[in-house]
Amino acid sequence: MQRREMLLTPFGLLAATAIGEQTLAALVDGDKDKKEYLIKECGLTYDHLGIPTDQEMKWDTYLDNLKIHIQEYENDPFGIEWMKFESGCPLPEIIQKRPHVAFVVNDIEKAAKGFEMLVPISEPRPGMKTCFIVHKGIGIEFVVRAK
Repeated sequence: MQRREMLLTPFGLLAATAIGEQTLAALVDGDKDKKEYLIKECGLTYDHLGIPTDQEMKWDTYLDNLKIHIQEYENDPFGIEWMKFESGCPLPEIIQKRPHVAFVVNDIEKAAKGFEMLVPISEPRPGMKTCFIVHKGIGIEFVVRAK
């Protein structure tokens, strides 16, 4: 069993599933066709919850281009991605100040279509594409990882 699977068993799995389902329900606002499209056509699945913090902790990653310290969700016992932003971070305040929910997708362009783009599609680190849309005042992150 991988570390992520151990973290999500059993309570974490229920919490992660609930967060993902509630966010997806809000995202599609009752539109069953849109929900089916995101799941079947874009491969949308819950990935993680990201929370900004000003606390010091052991950071796994520093992205110089974004001026952000990250504790990867795989290394947190509750599967949370912790982020600390430095002065001069180019990301919008909504990302720096509020939690976000992330979903893995197989086609980021298709998934983002029709939503208000907050952070355009980019490659913040090798082998990963991301973008943020804004929905009901929070950021939703779509992620594609190299296989």
